[in-house]
Amino acid sequence: MKASQRTRQEILGALAAGEFDVGKELPAETRLAERFGVSRLTMRETLGSLASSGILEVQQGRRNRIAPMTEWSVLDPEVVAVRAQLDDDTAQMVQDLMEARRVLEVGMARLAATRITPEQLSALEEQVRLMEEHLDSPSPEESAQADIRFHEIILQAAQNPFLSEAFGTLSQMLLRVRRETSRSTQVRREALAWHRRILAALREHDAESAADAMAQHMDQTLTATRQIRLV
Repeated sequence: MKASQRTRQEILGALAAGEFDVGKELPAETRLAERFGVSRLTMRETLGSLASSGILEVQQGRRNRIAPMTEWSVLDPEVVAVRAQLDDDTAQMVQDLMEARRVLEVGMARLAATRITPEQLSALEEQVRLMEEHLDSPSPEESAQADIRFHEIILQAAQNPFLSEAFGTLSQMLLRVRRETSRSTQVRREALAWHRRILAALREHDAESAADAMAQHMDQTLTATRQIRLV
């Protein structure tokens, strides 16, 4: 891990611990470099990374200030983890994520139905098999991984680089949420049933049926995540 990445994590940890306050200025760059035992160049790189994630407000001639949490990136898992520790109300963030996912995935399913290959259909069948195998597992990890992989294969089948870029930025957050919902066996069963329906429509290359099944699956997911918080 680069020194700037390690220092970034340390600063985020200090922020989560309340050592730095939202809305307040950070110490001078030189003092921060001394505190975290890095060069000024490394600290400058670290602060640039934090600014690009919306954590810092940078103003010429003034010290960097911790930005309001509403300006922090919702696509950076490390940043979201800090926000979750500082803000008890992350449920709305999860719902916004699921709404964005629904918009993307319904279109992905419609495109994939007309473009999917036999190899991709076989790969989807394997993910469904894994979800069935781990349906009653005490750990949510295997089911969550197979679930996300199922959707990634559909994304690949859609063959659209813009969708790939958009979905890729959401993937880490989606996996984190899926781990939480997969703790419920009932949610796993419902998700499995929808995955089977989506797969059946894709086998038939029926674009509208695939999109409809995906839309209903996303509605089920939206309900399942209604009380999920990123803590």
